[in-house]
Formats: sequence, C-alpha cells, structure tokens
Amino acid sequence: RELPDSSLPATEVLSGHVLATASALDLAGLARLLFFSAGVTRILHGVLFRAAPSAGALYPTELYAVCGPLADLPAGVYHFAPAEFALRRLRDGDFRARLAVAAAEPAIARLPLCLVLTGIPWRTTWKYRERGYRHLFWDAGAIVANLLALAAAAGWDARVLLGFVDQEVSSLLGLGEPEEYPLGLVTVAVPGASAATGSPPLAPISLRTRPLSRSPRGYPLGAGVQRAGELPSAEAVSTWRHQASWLPAQPATRSLAAGDAGQARAATDTIEAVILRRGSTRRFVRRSMPRGALGWAMAAATRAVPGDFVPPRATLLEHFLAVHAVQGLTPGTYRWSDGDLQLLRAGAERHRTHSLCLGQDLGGDAAATVFHCAQLEPILEALGARGYRAAQLEGGVAAERLQLAAFALGLGATGLTFLDDEVSAFFDTRAAPMLTVAVGVPAYRARPGRRPAQLPRI
Repeated sequence: RELPDSSLPATEVLSGHVLATASALDLAGLARLLFFSAGVTRILHGVLFRAAPSAGALYPTELYAVCGPLADLPAGVYHFAPAEFALRRLRDGDFRARLAVAAAEPAIARLPLCLVLTGIPWRTTWKYRERGYRHLFWDAGAIVANLLALAAAAGWDARVLLGFVDQEVSSLLGLGEPEEYPLGLVTVAVPGASAATGSPPLAPISLRTRPLSRSPRGYPLGAGVQRAGELPSAEAVSTWRHQASWLPAQPATRSLAAGDAGQARAATDTIEAVILRRGSTRRFVRRSMPRGALGWAMAAATRAVPGDFVPPRATLLEHFLAVHAVQGLTPGTYRWSDGDLQLLRAGAERHRTHSLCLGQDLGGDAAATVFHCAQLEPILEALGARGYRAAQLEGGVAAERLQLAAFALGLGATGLTFLDDEVSAFFDTRAAPMLTVAVGVPAYRARPGRRPAQLPRI
C-alpha cells in the first residue's frame, strides 16, 4: 500500500519525451501499475470510483497479471481485485511461454510481466444495452492510456497487443461465468528480466464467483460481434498482425503542437498526482481556454499507441473539434491534422454541440468538444471484425490521454456519449465517432483521489 512514485512531470510523460532510468519491477512496482490504472481512488456515497473513467461508474473491465518471478511475488497468473486492493493467485507457476504462444509473440516469454484486460458485458449492458459493448473497449482504452504513461515514467517499455487466440487466453485465465471476454494485452519490458524456462500443464480452473445480479442476460449483437472477431490459432494471429502492419492508416502526431509549450512545462505534477486529480468534470463555466493548452493537449492525446493493430507511428483515428471559446481561434468546426488545428467551418454553436452530445450540457458548455473518429470501412476490410475492437480501444486511449493532459494543465475534461450519424454529418465526414471528450474551465475545484494507504480497507 506504500507505492513508489515517479519523479518526472506528467507533461513530459504525456508528451512522449521521457528518458527515465528504469526502476525495479517488483511487487510494489506492479502495485503502482495496477492502482493508478484501475485501482479505487475515491469512495463517494458508497460508490467506488477508480483511477480510469467509466460511463456510469460501472467498470466492466478486469485486470489480470501473468508474470515471471518478481521480487516479493512468485511467478503465476493473478487477478487484480480493486476493492480490496489485492492480488488473487489463479495459477501457481510461470505461464509466460504459454501466453507467448497464444499471442504469437515469443518476446512475452522473456518479459517479466504481461497484463491482460478483460470485459464483463453485463456490468454495462444492463444500462446501455447493445451499445454497452463499446464501453468494454472505451474503458479498456482508458486503462491502457494510464498504463502506458505509468510505464514510461518508470522507464519501462509497454506495448499493446490486440492479436491473440481468444480461447487460449480465456482458458489461461479461467474465464467462464459470468460472461467475460479477453480484450487486450499490455506487455511490460524491464532490463534484466529472466526468461521462462518451461510451461506448467494447464489444468482447468473452477472458481466460485459472486453473482452480478439475480437475472443477468446476454445481448446477442454484442456477443456476435465478439465471436466474429475471434482468432482461432497462432497462425491466424500472425496473419492478422501482418495485415495490420500494412493498413493504410492516418499518421499519428509525432511532436508537440506549437503554441503554449511553456505552460505545459510549468506544470510539474507527476503522472500519479494527475491521475489522482483527474475525475469527470461535472460542470464547466463558459470561459475561454488558451489555444496553446488545447494544442498541446491534442498533441499529447493523438500520439501513436505502441501496438500490433496499426503500423508504427500511425493511428486508426481522425479527430474533429467543435470550438466554442479558445483564445485565438474562431469559433467553428476544426480538424486536427499535421499537429495543428485546421478550420473547417466558422460558427460552432453551443446548442448544436449540446444536441450532438445527447443533450448533455457539458458538450455545449465546454470550451471545446473533441470527437475521436475512425473510418471503419478500410479498417474492417483489412482487420475484419477485430478491427472494430481496435478502433474503439484506441478511441478510449486518446480520450483518456486528452483528459489527463487537460488536468495536467489545470483544466477540466469529461468523456461523453453522442449521436453517431449526426456527428459524422455535422463534420461532413465518413468517419464514425468512437468517443467524445469535452474540455474546458471547470466550475469548481475537485478534491483529488487518495492513495491506497489513505483509503479505508473494504
């Protein structure tokens, strides 16, 4: 519960300009990754709020750790329990080599740690129905964004793998009832790690689980989309990954946007402090924000995600903005391109953005509302149904990076849902919205979350 802290400013970490000396990956280092990505940071009115956002505070995403021997932690397969801030060992032994085969990624057997993200659809579909399937990947993307930043601040290389044999990963983790899907892997590379020397036999896991509700139900459309994207073999994973490497994707932002870089450098809080301060802003005041702050936050949000689902230095996403009150920018619709904001049409009206965001005041009151989008046709043609997962998850990464960047500069931000077709029509694009973030000046000063030692034991 006493976690190590990084020393670099969050703005450097989010900019991607980190040359940190690698720290040790031991039990405390793993606890830091887990807490600041998916741990409980606030308890308000009996609701447990976590380090990464989730629509309706429903948190459908689970985290598992597959590791070799770490200081203070034997090799094994573990489930992370956020409420208790505990690891539960599911398998005793070194299963990295087996996971490496399932992911068609031999390097996993030589890395000390691989985190597996899964999604339990009923936690969100009971409220959002079929659309709740997207929330699995939005939430997973937010957790991934935190993990990438935390790893970078510790001097570790982290990579996102969306190609793997679904059934093999499910068997390794013992997934079953309730319905639970493997969503993605995050590998963590640390110098000096020892390689796996073998793989224990994979016995079935039979675990008692607490019922999610008295009458859980499935949603066939979501289950069908998940099954349609499954990969049956390591050979299929390699083929899918090769197709992703040749995908005609958009170039990701390579450097900080020009503008108020000085303001970014002046913010000295660590990434851990920013994650604790980040919380979905509930009210904005209709005041303007600096253009440089918006440009820097967009640059930080749209950097390439190191992964296997897109070519290097590329992205599946396009980014559109409704700008209401940004100093030096004409109110209007914009596209983020080549590291800058390009005006599409002057005259963005707050009531129109409010309508696009399902009538939520936050969408219209924000200084700028950002729509992370993707042209799904070429993605699905190249990557099949699994490409839909990739686009949604990268949207979650960009949205969380944007929120972290806003909070690092003392601004506010929150994720929003939207009217899909109306958003595409408003920006006159064939790209479909993946996720929306409102950014602006908060109407209040939020109390930051707490670290594990400061929270009551549950």
